[in-house]
Amino acid sequence: MPKPSSDDRLDSWKEIAVFLKRGVRTVQRWEAEEGLPVRRHQHRKLGSVYASRAEISAWWESRGRALEPGTAGAGLKKIKLLVLPFQNLSGDSAQDYLSDGLTEEMIAQLAQLQPERLAVIARTTAMHYKSTQQRVSHIADELKVNFVLEGSVRRSEGRVRITAQLIRAGDETRAWSRSYDRDLSNVLNLQSQAAAEIAREIHLVLTPQQRARLKPGHQADPEAYEHYLKGRYHVNRMTPQQVGLGIQWLESAVQKDPQFALAHAALAHAHSLLAIAPFDALPPRQAMPRAAQAVQKALQLDDSLPEAHAALAVVRHHYDWNWRGAEESYRRALQLNPNYAGARLRFAWLLLALGRTDEAMQEIKAAQRIAQEVDPHLMVVIRATRAAAFYFSRQYDEAIAECSEALKLDENYFLLHYLLGRSYARKGQNAKATATFGGKKHVWGETPLIDMGLALAHAVAGRNTEVTAALEQLQVFSAGRYIPATYIGILYAGLQDRDRAFEWLEKAYEERADGLTLLNVEPMVDELRDDPRFKDLVRRIGFPEV
Repeated sequence: MPKPSSDDRLDSWKEIAVFLKRGVRTVQRWEAEEGLPVRRHQHRKLGSVYASRAEISAWWESRGRALEPGTAGAGLKKIKLLVLPFQNLSGDSAQDYLSDGLTEEMIAQLAQLQPERLAVIARTTAMHYKSTQQRVSHIADELKVNFVLEGSVRRSEGRVRITAQLIRAGDETRAWSRSYDRDLSNVLNLQSQAAAEIAREIHLVLTPQQRARLKPGHQADPEAYEHYLKGRYHVNRMTPQQVGLGIQWLESAVQKDPQFALAHAALAHAHSLLAIAPFDALPPRQAMPRAAQAVQKALQLDDSLPEAHAALAVVRHHYDWNWRGAEESYRRALQLNPNYAGARLRFAWLLLALGRTDEAMQEIKAAQRIAQEVDPHLMVVIRATRAAAFYFSRQYDEAIAECSEALKLDENYFLLHYLLGRSYARKGQNAKATATFGGKKHVWGETPLIDMGLALAHAVAGRNTEVTAALEQLQVFSAGRYIPATYIGILYAGLQDRDRAFEWLEKAYEERADGLTLLNVEPMVDELRDDPRFKDLVRRIGFPEV
């Protein structure tokens, strides 16, 4: 058997003990009783031993971790790690895009290391701890993590200084620390190096394939990479204005570096956001072809990006109405990243639209398992998706209960109010429906979906004067911004004006309006289902019979 290379070798009991963070007697006992792979030099010198770091790490994963106090017989558990948002030490809040972007990239690097052994808290949850004053031990206890990676970023004259340290959650001791001073163009290499060092420190044994995934592919142009980080920063603010600003930076990134696959994928995602609820900021025929163009370029450059396949799925789902193609793309994204909870939830919405409720519920459950492990702040979105499944199944009491519980997590989440109000309306509880949408305190023009929900509550209650006023209001708004024709058509359906309902639904069909993706299961158009025009519209959209 070949000897380990010098950089992989531990040359004494003491070095082996330090590597395993145990006493010498403990590791000697483990060698005798538990098969710890220690070798002897071929001479008479007593106690002259050596070992391979890789072999020791492999033993730890297969046997040693079960020897931890309290774990005997319990089986191996995942290591959980939180990357705290890196601190921006520049003194300029305009540089937050860099510290936030590097945090997100570090999370992505670590999450792909060995998902079966390492669970990394997702960005949506990690960012809730930005600028926190809480102790590491308190955060670790809250999220049930074993390690916390914290760091800082300082930029000066085109160079970036990053300091990072890995903290053991149990006793807040430092397990590893490094400082890097690099040109921005080398940041991706830096993150790969840091991820590999952290893996080694927490005793992950990476396969050659996993090590290969750590190696950055395309070396992005430094300015393009910076614009990419700015674009992601603004898109993550999740308002139409910020997404629009993010698109400008991402467009600049791909112009400066046309081979930058991640930037193309991010650009596709951003364009598609503007054409669907809750934003409905641009007509689909304007936004979605741009998304399709960007995602095709991303996939040409790198077919292994789950973000690109998920973006393609959204275009196929919400614009092309290519149900089979959308399903294939969602499944490919999840094959590449099984912990991609956002893609699972979008896939669940596709399955709901196709009437495959049981399958949708399985995806929702899978997303919930992921969220419970690495992204608890996603639970409100998961519960809203489950509420939608109940609503589309005409289980209004269950939808109301789910929404009511989920609002305790986030009382402002738009989709919960929308589904709760619509469920009340279908049960004939009109006062509750109106109140859920804001009643007289409702601010028109902020979210067209909620505007339509309130108007529809008035329609179901027979308050035709309020509905007429709402229609006029929506028409006024449409002069300055996009209002999906689907919303107007559903309102006329609520007023039981079939001719106008179908007139507007036909306009929605011509627009490729997003709301039509749920037409086959939407309870608010149940009164139209016996009309031949409805059956013809459903056929042209391509829905299977539900």
